[in-house]
Amino acid sequence: MNLNNMQLDKQKKILIVIFFALIIYVDSSFILKAQRAGLKSLDSKISRLNTDLVNLNSGLENMRLSKSKLESGEQKKAPRSLGIFSEGRISELLQEISNTANKFNIKISQIRPSRAASKEKGPSIQGKFVPMLINLDLISDYHSFGRFIQDLENSLVFVEVQELKISTQLPDYMKQKVNLVLKAYVTK
Repeated sequence: MNLNNMQLDKQKKILIVIFFALIIYVDSSFILKAQRAGLKSLDSKISRLNTDLVNLNSGLENMRLSKSKLESGEQKKAPRSLGIFSEGRISELLQEISNTANKFNIKISQIRPSRAASKEKGPSIQGKFVPMLINLDLISDYHSFGRFIQDLENSLVFVEVQELKISTQLPDYMKQKVNLVLKAYVTK
């Protein structure tokens, strides 16, 4: 009987070991797997929140700095007024337009400045300012071109869109050929 009890005890021990192994398997394959997936999603949320917090802190710091500048009255003036150029500085205006185009990955084929025949009759415009037309041949997509025009309109340089012609570019249908005429006023 002693031998039977030992075999029964051995079988109970094996059964208990199998039972615990089954519990460990179920726990590791189902429960821990779900917990790991939850932790991974939390990691991405935490990193996104950290970057948002850093951006918020830098924005708040910029607001504090600008508020302190306004309160102290130490606003810096622009080194030069870019609104209207003199005739001698027309190359700077063309460089500003070129830099804006490069910012939006727009290829400029040609830039041609020319004096416009003034149809406007006014004593202040006639005496001080001369209209200047700038012909641009560009290659761009619609979205980049729209951002380019918007940036030109919002810049400190006074530029007006006079004419605009868009045609398709044959090898690449995603790019368009744009003939653009800008009007700017320059001082004599």
